[in-house]
Amino acid sequence: MNEFELFKKVIVGDFNNLKQVEEEKSLGKIIHPIAKHVNRICNDKIINLPSDFNGIFVIEESYYTNTQTNRTNIQPHLFLFEETNLGKVKLISYELPKNISRKDFTNENKDLRLDYNELYVSEKFTPMTYEYKEGVGFYGKSFSDFGNNTTFLLEETLSEDKFIVNEILKKDDKVVVGFESPLVYLREK
Repeated sequence: MNEFELFKKVIVGDFNNLKQVEEEKSLGKIIHPIAKHVNRICNDKIINLPSDFNGIFVIEESYYTNTQTNRTNIQPHLFLFEETNLGKVKLISYELPKNISRKDFTNENKDLRLDYNELYVSEKFTPMTYEYKEGVGFYGKSFSDFGNNTTFLLEETLSEDKFIVNEILKKDDKVVVGFESPLVYLREK
C-alpha cells in the first residue's frame, strides 16, 4: 500500500481527547478543552469534479467544549488531500461556502452539495505536506502569515490510533487561539 492509500485509511474516523482531559483533571489542572474531530471523505458531495481528479476532499468537523462553561464551539473545515509527485501527501485548505452555515456543514448532512467550480483555496493557509515515518505515522507542519502581525502554526501527527494536533494562532506574538501543548486525540472508530 502506498503512502497516499494508507493516509486515506487513517484520516477517516472519529477522534477525541477525553483521555488527555481526564489525565489533566487527575493532575488538578485542565488545560485543553474536550475536543472531537469527525473526518470523512466527501467527494460524493461535490459535483463537477474533473474526470481525472485523484485527490480526496475531507470535511473535518471540529468540536471544542470548554470544561468550565460547557459551551461547544463548532469549527468545520474543508480540506483537499493530494498525492505529490514525490509520493507524499499534501493538505490544501479550502474556504467554506458562504451560503452554508457551520452547523449545516457536516458529514451527516445528506443534502449538502458543493460545486467544485465554486470552491476556493484559502489564500491565508500555507499548504502542508506530510512525511510518513514507520512507527510514527504522518507528520506535517505549516506556518501561515495572515498579515497584520497574525500568524498560524499547524502541526499534526496522524497514525492509525492517534491524531496529535497543535494549532496556534498568534496576534502580535500573543497566543489568541491554541495551547503550548498539542491536543492528543485517540481514535473512537
